[in-house]
Amino acid sequence: MKLGKDELFKIAGVSQFSQLDQFIKDILFDKERRDQFYKDILNINSDVCVDTFRDYFEEYAAERKSNKQDFTPDSVSELLAKITRNDNSSESGWSGYDPTAGTGSLIIKKWNDDRLAETPFSYAPHNYSYMAEEFGDNVIPYLIHNIAIRGTNCIVIHGDTLERNVKQIYFVQNSQDDYMKFSDINVMPHTDKVKDEFNVSNWSEKAIEHVESDKVTYIPALPMHRKHIITLGGINDV
Repeated sequence: MKLGKDELFKIAGVSQFSQLDQFIKDILFDKERRDQFYKDILNINSDVCVDTFRDYFEEYAAERKSNKQDFTPDSVSELLAKITRNDNSSESGWSGYDPTAGTGSLIIKKWNDDRLAETPFSYAPHNYSYMAEEFGDNVIPYLIHNIAIRGTNCIVIHGDTLERNVKQIYFVQNSQDDYMKFSDINVMPHTDKVKDEFNVSNWSEKAIEHVESDKVTYIPALPMHRKHIITLGGINDV
């Protein structure tokens, strides 16, 4: 589901790169506009198996010199998804983890590989939970949109992976537990519990108060082909 500049400009109703970047940021917490944006994207190309924004971002928005923002080719992402297949519970507690996620190429391929391991009757989004970490301010909105449009459950940590100086932690959640639905976008509170859970050494930005998953549903499914890793509760649990 790769989209070029012209297609994204048309969907967003903009004519400049800076306007598209601002649009991507503006709709992040506007569920109605965000979901319509996703629907417009899927009407053009419904292939969710590849990174939607990577090609555009890498060519027009990446900070290649200052932050070395060059991203993983699809062939490498597919290989990593295959060699990390595991039917047993992971010690990390996550179905997949990428500490330098960029726009989310690796997480997308891992999610797709997990999804294809199931049938439409055994796949339930709540049985798969991912974690992505990213330092770059410019790429975080694209990463979150890439996860939400696929109805994925994922923790997105915006901060320094090594120093653990964190700006925000986003909880992208398919609260309807329906693989045909988009995910909600929530922001975790800056509480001691969240700080300890995600090994945060310091909050480097003021907390954002934004919760969309006020109600969480779990849909019954047939036994999974792969054993689930972790089940995330609601945002209010933290």
